[in-house]
Amino acid sequence: MKKEGVCPPFFILSFILAFYFIMDELISRPEEVLHCSQCQTPISSDHKFCVNCGFPERGSDREKSGFHANRVLNARRSQMAKKEIKSGRNSLLIIAGLSFLFGIGYFFLHDDTATLIASGILTIVYLGLAYWSQQRPLIALVLGLLVYLTTIVINAIVDPETIYKGIIVKVLIIVFLSKGINSALQLRKTQI
Repeated sequence: MKKEGVCPPFFILSFILAFYFIMDELISRPEEVLHCSQCQTPISSDHKFCVNCGFPERGSDREKSGFHANRVLNARRSQMAKKEIKSGRNSLLIIAGLSFLFGIGYFFLHDDTATLIASGILTIVYLGLAYWSQQRPLIALVLGLLVYLTTIVINAIVDPETIYKGIIVKVLIIVFLSKGINSALQLRKTQI
């Protein structure tokens, strides 16, 4: 005789096994992981953009083309900034050469050893800054500009006529160093 309201053990067992297999399938099923088509970084299913490079993997075609356009634009800016930094570095080398030539010329004309030593020290400082600008362009170019401006001011205090001597060369050097500093700042912003 069959009792009402009581499930046979077979139904309970089959329900538990079905529940177990369904849960096992859901838990063991690997989540589909999408990889960024630009940098191959795994992207979780709830993200639209790659967390590494910012590519809109699940974005519209317009967003994707905008990403590529920005990447090309940043690469071009980076190339231009590196050229400007190189001209700033060349300005430091020119200042070093002029300082060296001035020191030697002044030594032979006036037999002044102190000016020769000061010019030699400045030459070494400018050469060091030019070399350092390969690794740290911003700080090296800023220091180069500060040393150059300090030298101009000290020379003007000692002999006020030196302000106008070589004014075109002084202005050009300041302009090239300033452009190099600006480009180093722009390059730093694109790398951040």
